[in-house]
Amino acid sequence: MGGRALACTDCRQIHFAWHSCNHKACPQCGRAATAQWVQRELQKLVEAPYFLVTFTLPAQLRTCFFGPFAKEAYDLFFAAVSGALSEKLATAKGLRATTSGFTAVLHTWNQQLGFHPHIHCLVPGAGLNERGRLVRVRKPDYLVHLPLLQAAFREHLRRLFQVHDWQVDPAVWGKDWGVHIQPAGNGGAALKYLGAYVARTAISDGRLVRVDDRTVTFRWKNRAAGNRRETSTVPGVEFVARYLRHVLPRGLRSIRYYGFCHPAARAKRLRVQTHAGGPVQFGDSTPLPTTPAPLPVCPCCRQPMRLLLRIAPSYRQRGPPVMGVPSTSKLR
Repeated sequence: MGGRALACTDCRQIHFAWHSCNHKACPQCGRAATAQWVQRELQKLVEAPYFLVTFTLPAQLRTCFFGPFAKEAYDLFFAAVSGALSEKLATAKGLRATTSGFTAVLHTWNQQLGFHPHIHCLVPGAGLNERGRLVRVRKPDYLVHLPLLQAAFREHLRRLFQVHDWQVDPAVWGKDWGVHIQPAGNGGAALKYLGAYVARTAISDGRLVRVDDRTVTFRWKNRAAGNRRETSTVPGVEFVARYLRHVLPRGLRSIRYYGFCHPAARAKRLRVQTHAGGPVQFGDSTPLPTTPAPLPVCPCCRQPMRLLLRIAPSYRQRGPPVMGVPSTSKLR
């Protein structure tokens, strides 16, 4: 990706700063994008109790997310989640809001890098009824009737699979599907929790303990044992296979906004925020930088460094193909 060479003005040491690829599957990038997303979403919060609703698919359906129709399978997953949640938020046993809103974030891994697709939805307990008036949850720990939401999620996905003529084990439609509702306070802490999945990947470099020619050892939290830290050693090929299962199909949007949380529904969101009694900010609330970014400092002597040269990305350093020379595929 290229980078820059910096020289210290004091000790004359030369240091290299390599550019980020900003790919979601890169374990070294995404920190800045995550912070920006969290800061932007915090400004959209409503003065109401929030809930973190998690939808998990049965193991029998997880093979649908591999192969040429993987992107379509993820889209159907999002459609079933949004359809079921919007439907039950509008009922008398839910929020009673014909205009609701929530943010959905896709998460595909567990602590041991296993494939475990689920969608987290951050749902404010407020919305608008058919008359355009504000409605709120009756209790800060109750959003919708959980069994009804589970059944609606299963039925929405079953219908979508039938429309697309996807054949799966019929027994899966009789199972209890994993839907979990957790009160999330004012939503701020839940947003920061979801930020870890926005522009980050399944594992960071800090969790790697040891890498040799054949194996990889990494740390993980055992949720069943009170988040006890443990280590696992797996063959290198197996580690790469687990890692690549979480590289999403090209063009797939892993964060989606619905109802008044959608960027295009700003007027409805401002109306909900106003009637909920919270402060409303008009215009761009992002503070503009008033001072230039400080010069990088030398890691050895902590003195300012100066730019020596810029290093072009490797794909720009290649020369153009020579005309008239046969390609290697034609050589015998």
